[in-house]
Amino acid sequence: MNSIDVTNATNTLLPIAINGHSFKPNDDGLWSLNEIHQALNLDPAKQPSEWRNDIQAELSNSGNLRSKAGRYGGTSATESGAIAYAMWVSTDFYLMVVSAFVAMRNDSILSARLSLLAAAEADSKLAKAIPKADLIDSRLTGAGIPWTQACRLAGINQPQLAARYLVHIQKFVSTHHPFESREALRPSLQGFSGGYFKSCSMRFGNEDGYRVTAKGLVWLQERAQEINAAIAERNRKKAAERRKAAKTQAV
Repeated sequence: MNSIDVTNATNTLLPIAINGHSFKPNDDGLWSLNEIHQALNLDPAKQPSEWRNDIQAELSNSGNLRSKAGRYGGTSATESGAIAYAMWVSTDFYLMVVSAFVAMRNDSILSARLSLLAAAEADSKLAKAIPKADLIDSRLTGAGIPWTQACRLAGINQPQLAARYLVHIQKFVSTHHPFESREALRPSLQGFSGGYFKSCSMRFGNEDGYRVTAKGLVWLQERAQEINAAIAERNRKKAAERRKAAKTQAV
């Protein structure tokens, strides 16, 4: 399943700064790889047009990498596409680009916090349901956020054990991972059809294959106390079993 990175599809994106140069996204939230290559005087052999591998092909198919021919053409990319390109160029450049996006996101979160103070007063119900710093995060209303991050925001302590508990109460299901020899814990079909979760590609290191929506985050917050209590009880029983086994071996 192809998955377009809509994280960057917003008109409020801030520029990224790489090695003293500032780069702005276009109206579609895409960064010009040609502009970056030229401004930073990168290796001529690493021009965006020379990038040819499976990741480049997948990003092009999913819309995260877009090329246009002609005098005013070139290659533009979403955040994930720009990071993948940087990885192809060199390890040092990859680390620089990742750091640039992290800094940009931190600036965006700060701006979001300030904007939300006024918005929260106008919509107190929604402000209480979703953490203030993430209320207007486009990922929640777009592609969703990863399971581990959603658990952290909802106040759930151990994401993997939380998923296993949800399997136990039949809110999640355990299936065979399509690419690896292991199980995959995923929301039930009702979780997707109800708008709590969204499917996403399991390629290129995405182990979950789904993301949590704003509605799903609210649901997790409402169940956080129950989930944490169940995990604590499970851990207590496991610890008791280990102590019992240790005593048996010592006899």
